[in-house]
Amino acid sequence: MGTMSRSITHKIVLASAMITGLVLSGCSSDEEVSPEIKPVTSDAATEPENDIQVPDSSATQEVPATDGDESQQPGMEDALTEREQFMEDQQLPLDGSQLSAVTPEQKQFIEEQRTHVEEQGGVWSPEAESLTLALTADACETAILNNHETEASTVQMHIDTSPLFLSQIPETLSEAEQAQAQMSMADIMVYGMQHMCPEDFQQWSDAVMELHPEYYGSQQ
Repeated sequence: MGTMSRSITHKIVLASAMITGLVLSGCSSDEEVSPEIKPVTSDAATEPENDIQVPDSSATQEVPATDGDESQQPGMEDALTEREQFMEDQQLPLDGSQLSAVTPEQKQFIEEQRTHVEEQGGVWSPEAESLTLALTADACETAILNNHETEASTVQMHIDTSPLFLSQIPETLSEAEQAQAQMSMADIMVYGMQHMCPEDFQQWSDAVMELHPEYYGSQQ
């Protein structure tokens, strides 16, 4: 398994309806599911009555090193350099402030997601935009640190250790609802990779479909 990190810090205030919207907007068992990643409806944009503080992702694990020296890992020095370049290119703040689309690719991603949410009756918000960008930015960083070699297990580990996923999926949800919410967030995350790190999109798309065949159908 490759290495993982959350170096971009995100402090995001989200609507209390975030996960409820993800769960309700996901595909039910009797719906026909399209085997492709596409924008997912979310009620994340609903203005919150009670704000939910999402923990800073800077509190997550650092990139593990081999024998105490991460430079000894094959390709790690190049991966770290590439990650730094990615962060610079994306122009995302590192001070914990709310994220907003700044590059043409980010703006296209957010416009497509916003349009889809509003077409489904949702209301877009800066909080939804910030979470959407954070989900994809973290995935792109993980892809870089894994030297662009991704399997389903890589994506599952990313999801299991992501503070964004952990903080947005309440333990009070049933197991089925938690799986639905996780799938919906993963769908948004991967959809954005087409715009922010397109070279990794196909591998991550395939991995998410492998992890959730019940939602996407059998992929042969």
